[in-house]
Amino acid sequence: MQWTFFLPDLVAVGATVPRMPALETLLARAHAHDAPQGGAMGVLADCFGLPAETLATGPFTRLADTGERDNGFYFRADPVHLAADRDHLVMLPLALLQVQAEEARAFSETFNRIYADEGYGLETPCPERWYLRVPTPFRCVTHDPAGVAGQPVFEFMPDGEHGQQVRRLMNEVQMLFFEHPVNQAREATGRPAINSLWLWGGGRLPETPATGPDRVWTDRPLIAGLARFAGSDCLTWPCRLDTSSGPEKQLIAVNCTTQTEVVRVEEQIAAMLLHGLREGHGSEILIYPGNLRGYRVTPTSLRRFWRRRRPLSEILGAA
Repeated sequence: MQWTFFLPDLVAVGATVPRMPALETLLARAHAHDAPQGGAMGVLADCFGLPAETLATGPFTRLADTGERDNGFYFRADPVHLAADRDHLVMLPLALLQVQAEEARAFSETFNRIYADEGYGLETPCPERWYLRVPTPFRCVTHDPAGVAGQPVFEFMPDGEHGQQVRRLMNEVQMLFFEHPVNQAREATGRPAINSLWLWGGGRLPETPATGPDRVWTDRPLIAGLARFAGSDCLTWPCRLDTSSGPEKQLIAVNCTTQTEVVRVEEQIAAMLLHGLREGHGSEILIYPGNLRGYRVTPTSLRRFWRRRRPLSEILGAA
C-alpha cells in the first residue's frame, strides 16, 4: 500500500505545537525531495493526474457540495462581512458570521430574482460555501478569503483582465444586501450583517479525465471534489483509519491549522501510519507538509535509527 499524506498547513503551525513523536519520526527518517511545482495545488494536480491550472476551487468544491457535474464557469461566492476600519474595509473572520441555511436561501432568492435574466445564478448548498454561475468565463486573479480575514481587503480584490467587472458585481451585491430583511434581523439580534459576496476560485471542471488515488480520506471540500471527479472512494474525516487493509493507493488530506488539529493528526493518523509501516502493511508513505518538499518513508528508511527525531520546526525548516 502507498499512502500520500497531504498536510500543506503543517509548516505554518510547526513552531507552535508540542512535540509530535510519530510525525517527527516519519519526517526525520524519510528521504526528502523536491515537491511538484506549484505549491499545494501542484501536489494535488500530481496526485490526481491533472494540469495544475485546471484545479479551480469553485467548480470542485461545488461538485463536493452538490454532487452535480456542470461544465459552467463557477466562482466561490462566499458570504462575508466587510467592516469599516479608519480608511479601510476589513473582512471579519468567516466563522463569526454563523450563517444559517434559511438565511442563505433568502439571499440567493433575492440575487437570482435580479440577475437571473443576465445569466447569473447564485447557489447556496452549504451555509458557509456559496457558488455563483456566470454567463461567460472571467479571467482574473482572486484570493481565498481565509487568508484575507482580519486584513484590509483592497489589495486582495479581484484583479486582471476581468477584475474590474468582478469588482463591479461585488459592489452591486453590497448595495443589494444593504437593507435586506435578513440583515435587518441579524443586526437586531447583534449579529454582523452579510453585506457582500467574496468572489474567488473561478473556473470550470476540466475536460481532462483524472486518475486519482483509489481511496481518499479528507475533511477538505476541494479534495473531496477532486476525489468525486476522479471516481475515487472518498471517506469523510474524521473516521477510523485502517492501515492493515484497503486499496493500493490512498490519500489522506486533512486540515492542520490549529494545535488541536495537529494533535489529532498525530494521534489518529501519523501514529497509525507509523505502526502500519513497521508492521509491513505498507510499501511507502509520501508526506507533503507545505514547505515545497516531499518526504518518502519506506520500511527500509524507517530503520535509520540514527536519524533522531527533532521538533517539527527544525525538520521542516531545514528541508
